[in-house]
Amino acid sequence: MRSKRFLPKILLIAGFLSTFLIIKYKSEIKGFLSFNLEKFRIYSDNFFGYATSGPKRSRPISLLQKETELKLYVGEPFRSFSRRDWSDFWNLIYGVFPREAPEKAGLPRRVRRLTKEEIAEELTRRYPSPFSYFKEEHWGIFFGLILKNEASR
Repeated sequence: MRSKRFLPKILLIAGFLSTFLIIKYKSEIKGFLSFNLEKFRIYSDNFFGYATSGPKRSRPISLLQKETELKLYVGEPFRSFSRRDWSDFWNLIYGVFPREAPEKAGLPRRVRRLTKEEIAEELTRRYPSPFSYFKEEHWGIFFGLILKNEASR
């Protein structure tokens, strides 16, 4: 019986103590919570809605027709591509990559799809022949081949 009267007093003291600590460290708690909320948002954007920024592209079910057109119209290096090379190529087009540095230290990088300019730069770096010789109109035709269904969206 005596312990039942003692429990509310302990809880009251604990409540006052926790209220005092919350008021005293309000700015530190607010900073901690806002930092972790931003971290959670970045992780959830990267996992669920990773294409929120940057170009909107979705990988088609079959890429066989596009691969055949690239082999016919562009030629090398596509004619000698293995399955792994095709996988790397399509990942470059439809995959997501961490690009910009995080705003604050300790935050993860946001991922996004590459822009056409970044894809062109990466293809020129990976396959200098023929991509280093491409002019603006060649890139337009090339992106028309690989992204032709994307323009209708």
